[in-house]
Amino acid sequence: MTLGPPFLATVALIAVGVPGCRARSVGGSATADSSAIVAASAQYRQGWLTSDTALALSVMSDDVRLMLPGTPDVHGRDSTRAVFVEEMTQFHIPALTIHRQDLLVQGDHAIDIGTYEETMVPRKGATIYATGRYLVVWRREAGQWRMWRYILNEFKPA
Repeated sequence: MTLGPPFLATVALIAVGVPGCRARSVGGSATADSSAIVAASAQYRQGWLTSDTALALSVMSDDVRLMLPGTPDVHGRDSTRAVFVEEMTQFHIPALTIHRQDLLVQGDHAIDIGTYEETMVPRKGATIYATGRYLVVWRREAGQWRMWRYILNEFKPA
């Protein structure tokens, strides 16, 4: 599915016109949609904290696209599974804190924007403390909210 100019224009208008908004919905229930997205996001986070690939993948769209720092885009659920398995094999994540700044809901799409703090313990080597920004475009699929586009932007270490 390709987003056309009307959706992108609406997203741009919302992003510019509603800064600082916690949740906004047009044509739907802001509270129910926002709560469902927050719950799905918590499920994803829990998957990483427990190294549970299936749990983390359970909120991903079949045609997800991951845009991670320093790597080519990852397309689709199978490629995403491979990335998650590799990361969860190499690292244990004992701490992952999300600071949601905006959650904007428009029909069957939502934009979740914020920052994160993460502790990564490699199987070998020193613990890594990472911080950065995220942007997730969620899409409602068969009544469930799924991560459809996922962008991470890590801050440089101090």
